[in-house]
Amino acid sequence: MKSWLHNPFFLSLPIVFIVTIAGTIFLSTHRTSLGQSNSLTGTAPQVRDLGDIGDLAETKSLGILLLGYGGPGHSGGFLTDVIQVLHIDFANQKVSLISIPRDLWVTTQSDNTGKINEAFAKGISAGNFGSQPGVTTVKQMASQVTGVPIDYFIGIDFVGLQRVIGEKLHGIDVIASETLDDLWYPVRGLELETCGMTAEEVAEVSQKFSGFELEKQFPCRYEHVYFAAGLNHMEGGDVLAFVRSRHGSGSGDFSRSKRQHAVLQAVVEKLLKLDAFGDAAAFFDSIASNITTDISVEVATQFAPRALAATQFPRKTVILSTENVLTTSKSATGQFILLPKTGTNDWQSTQNFVEEQSK
Repeated sequence: MKSWLHNPFFLSLPIVFIVTIAGTIFLSTHRTSLGQSNSLTGTAPQVRDLGDIGDLAETKSLGILLLGYGGPGHSGGFLTDVIQVLHIDFANQKVSLISIPRDLWVTTQSDNTGKINEAFAKGISAGNFGSQPGVTTVKQMASQVTGVPIDYFIGIDFVGLQRVIGEKLHGIDVIASETLDDLWYPVRGLELETCGMTAEEVAEVSQKFSGFELEKQFPCRYEHVYFAAGLNHMEGGDVLAFVRSRHGSGSGDFSRSKRQHAVLQAVVEKLLKLDAFGDAAAFFDSIASNITTDISVEVATQFAPRALAATQFPRKTVILSTENVLTTSKSATGQFILLPKTGTNDWQSTQNFVEEQSK
């Protein structure tokens, strides 16, 4: 199987797929499809099975859910920082990459409510998460929000990825669309530091403040992260901070989505500059342990020729945000959440927007 990594096919895939698909061929887990309809407004979620879409040589489209998360040992390690749908439309010869904000408020088919990024974490167990209900739930919700049938998923452990970027790629050159100046980026391992406060003082500030204002009472838990607009050379740790930072840029999670796109593009460009296929193979070999997927070796084999052809398709980036179809709100418990402007669980507007922007 590792001979796949030396195939130049893997050096020609569009944006995200080039980073992820090569690692997935090591894994051959399969999933059960749960594609039943629900009562939400908009097209029912479509989580397709290979048996449903038939021969990949003939299918008209392919939808792949891309999840990025901190990974084990990181605070909120399985809360997804990146939720994107890669839609390859073979019939119309185009590719769309759709970003879904992590704070989007959703209702599952079992009538549970919560942020979409929590669904993956709730259904996960670190040793066997490819087949856990969290994956199926996020697939269903991503399909519901975008209107794109989801066939497979690829999950990336960003903590592992940042190590590989530093050690195997020796850094990447990222173009930041805006300056990121975050005074409150969390330092791993210091989440419970009291910053010199006594137990009584901690209790007092905990009573007085909540949310981000409470976090700011413990400055020793945080560090300053700064990236100027324009070209930045980043090592692995820089990349992780760049894609995970939640403060210091103009549009919150929507700015994060743009930064994530920029990093993935930079990885692609670095891979394409490698002189030898052996170097690219070493990268994919290293990253494989930080990827989980339900794409089998057989599917990857069958899909390869069409994926190569898809590299010539025009690509569109779609970011769901408050600048288009979403609005901010508060949950019953006071959490910051995002909802469709047309109403809670009314996904027809988001589906229509994705369809229009993907043309």
